[in-house]
Amino acid sequence: MRRHYLLLALSGFALNCFGQNSSDWSKVAELEKQRQEKPPAGENAVEFYAGRKKALHDAAADFLAKHPDDANAASALLWKIDNTDFSGPAEQRTTLLANLSSEMDAFLKDHPQPKASETEIRETLLYCYLDNDDLIHTPQQAGDLATKIGQFLADYPQAENRVKLQIVQSSLLLKADQSKGIAFLEQLSKDSNPELVEAAKAALSKARLVGAKLDLSFVDSQGQPVDLNQLSGKVVLIDFWASWCPDCVREMPQVQQVYRTFESKGLTILGISLDKDRRAMDNFIAKHLIPWPQYFDGKGWKNDLVTKYSVHEIPEMWIINKKGIVETTSADITQLASTVERLVAE
Repeated sequence: MRRHYLLLALSGFALNCFGQNSSDWSKVAELEKQRQEKPPAGENAVEFYAGRKKALHDAAADFLAKHPDDANAASALLWKIDNTDFSGPAEQRTTLLANLSSEMDAFLKDHPQPKASETEIRETLLYCYLDNDDLIHTPQQAGDLATKIGQFLADYPQAENRVKLQIVQSSLLLKADQSKGIAFLEQLSKDSNPELVEAAKAALSKARLVGAKLDLSFVDSQGQPVDLNQLSGKVVLIDFWASWCPDCVREMPQVQQVYRTFESKGLTILGISLDKDRRAMDNFIAKHLIPWPQYFDGKGWKNDLVTKYSVHEIPEMWIINKKGIVETTSADITQLASTVERLVAE
């Protein structure tokens, strides 16, 4: 979704090369190696990977067009999907997703793959849909995507990120119908998988925060204490994000605009960063003039607050009203300004 997920492992695909195919594939494989390089300390990951992703996407797409019957074509399709640029406007991204889905279905129909390979390709595209969940505007759309996840998990039970997908499915069900989402999480909390049970219970706790008072305090990245209880009378936006997250970066200007518009009217923002590289976070904040406090512990997805509050996707935004009550744990960026405007006026 606009949320950014842990990258999938790209494995299990053939790497056979013959003749001209070999030359063309070697170029793609080399670009994939470059895509796996880590950015230097302090450098922004989104900027570092942007050129590499585009180069790999274009090379994979070219190889797939030239050699659709090659043994490496499935890998090319996977890398094309995984490196598609979704930074454009909503209409463009909607078209991209539809085109990728059609291309994937046609390829897999004409070129049947081993179950593991097909699973990884379909799971990668599913994550593309999830990384663009700002395209979801109605409960029906949220329910449809939850159904899509459920069908995928039924068809491909060996999916690598099964637990994460089930929790994401629950968050979509909560958007579609709160009672159905709660019931689904209660069912998951009785599963035989201890990891799923723990995740479901944490997600249930988060779901039940809506309408309740949130007790949150921490020391920010500048060593200053932050206590939600001291912000009574203000509307508080809590933004779970990271400087390496493309969707967070894409949305940040909109979040900043909301802050500039409503800060004088009683809006405060608190950032919860999933960065591991402190210098990269600080550089991003300085470059983009982000003024609000940040919680940083350098643990990435193991961030203490991320774990405590069952955050499985970023950006994730919570809104707390003037009374300290949680209004939502899944604020929609497209409705953020109107929601804040309503709350500061109360």
